[in-house]
Amino acid sequence: MHKGFLTVKEMLYRDLLPVGPNSTIGEVREKGIPNRPVVLITEEDRLIGVLLWKEVINRNLESDVKVSKIMRRDFSSLDEEDLDREILTFLPELRYHALVCRNKEGKVLGVLSYDQVFHDLTLKVCEADARLNAVVETVDEAICIVDANDTVLAWNSRAESLYGIKATDILGKPINQYFSNLVITRINREWQEIRSLPHQPVEGTHVLINATPVRLGPKIIGGVSAERDVTEIVQLNQKLSQASYQVQRLEQEIIQFTADRNPFASIKGHHRRLMEVINVARKVATTNAAVLIRGESGTGKELVAKAIHQTSTRNEKPFNVINCAAIPRSLFESEMFGYEGGAFTGADKRGKQGIFELSDGGTLFLDEIGELPPEMQVKLLRVIQDGIFFRVGGSVPVKVDVRLIAATNRYLEEMINKGEFREDLYYRLNVVSLELPPLRERREDIPELVYLFLQEFSQLYNKQITKLEPGVMATFLSYSWPGNIRQLKNVIERMVILSEGDTVPESAIPDSLRVTSQQDQIGTTIGLASVTEQTERDLIVRTLKQVNGNRSEAARMLGIPRSTLYYKMHQLGIM
Repeated sequence: MHKGFLTVKEMLYRDLLPVGPNSTIGEVREKGIPNRPVVLITEEDRLIGVLLWKEVINRNLESDVKVSKIMRRDFSSLDEEDLDREILTFLPELRYHALVCRNKEGKVLGVLSYDQVFHDLTLKVCEADARLNAVVETVDEAICIVDANDTVLAWNSRAESLYGIKATDILGKPINQYFSNLVITRINREWQEIRSLPHQPVEGTHVLINATPVRLGPKIIGGVSAERDVTEIVQLNQKLSQASYQVQRLEQEIIQFTADRNPFASIKGHHRRLMEVINVARKVATTNAAVLIRGESGTGKELVAKAIHQTSTRNEKPFNVINCAAIPRSLFESEMFGYEGGAFTGADKRGKQGIFELSDGGTLFLDEIGELPPEMQVKLLRVIQDGIFFRVGGSVPVKVDVRLIAATNRYLEEMINKGEFREDLYYRLNVVSLELPPLRERREDIPELVYLFLQEFSQLYNKQITKLEPGVMATFLSYSWPGNIRQLKNVIERMVILSEGDTVPESAIPDSLRVTSQQDQIGTTIGLASVTEQTERDLIVRTLKQVNGNRSEAARMLGIPRSTLYYKMHQLGIM
């Protein structure tokens, strides 16, 4: 199975033609045909310019024009270590100039240009489409794929045989012109997967159906169904069980692999504020600037800090974490800076390195920086300014190169006004500030996080849970989540443990999540299909307010089709 991304090595153009700056266009054209190479202009074994083949043949140039007149001098260089990096990383730069990859000895290994990469990527998309068609025709099931508008995109030969409809007749047309009571259109609207469902799409034809929505980020862009005659149900169930497990395992491996290559991929969600934070974090990651991450407990501050470290040039050096709220004041200095042997009663005779020394060359994440004792604030400031400290009981200065990322859920500016936090240390730590939004302010991310944790814990506890009863998601969307993502993850784990079968029931909702006062009336029947009219109205109004009136987004958060939302709004008098 392909690893999921294309590398520089795979896309590198290696057909090269080295020439001198005084070579003419005519000479280059004669030497380059038919291979269409990239022309490298060298002078005394030094690369001084690049000329793409399209510029050699497309320009209306006389044959005696020297290549030095039209060569590009603004090319950039890649190192041999960049060969295994993802090609998409370099696309923005390629729009402006070519990239030349050289090894440690200076030998040119190949060239990347925007036109060539665009051509090759287009070719690979076509190849992927061809492979998909081959897979669709290889499997024994009748395969149907539709887009978000229920237009048929794929219809294999097994489907032709099962239903007597030719692909040429049905492709590009709405599937409901040929069938009623369709499962594949239902999953498009209800965001649910179907497994091993007996179904009768047309009279006289009984099938066992699997159907899955096609997700692109937070959106559903279509659906896939696989159908087989019910007479083979035993064999099919065995294969589907095995395939389901393998798919889940492969998806997890892909997620893990992507996270390894793109550290910020481990931060889930697509809320606008979260994306803004990640974009700033990506930019600051390549520098050595200090970063202050703000946010409530459980919002993922350490996750962001680790992603910054893994994206930085220090990624092969240590990433260490120290919680300033968890260390007794009496031990703080020795934990931070270490101590010499015999520095105090009970000290190890060999001495001990502190967290700063252990982090040399890497990144130190200071969590809960607002809890740092005043006397340690002074010493931390000195280390930031000079890069030097002394071990407890030591007289020899220790020099370190450590990048600091701090985090807090406290209002440091107010602490400064009260004299509880040093202003000069605040400005040293707050070079770049990132503020993570709490989960209650990014509710549209809740469904994605819920299904991610559901899959994770289903695999951990060897269960096949893929669905939620309607009231479960509605409860999650209406709850304020004071513990943020950490609390949501703990709740999902508990519910997976307590659930039987393939569905999380409303009865598994912890009592602590059941809303008080007026919302308490919703209870376990918070789903729109079973709440009172007043509660329905309150829930719809509240959801519309959260998404700034976006009705499509509100319908998605409520877990109902958009047409149902319009009907409910009209029925309840919501304008």
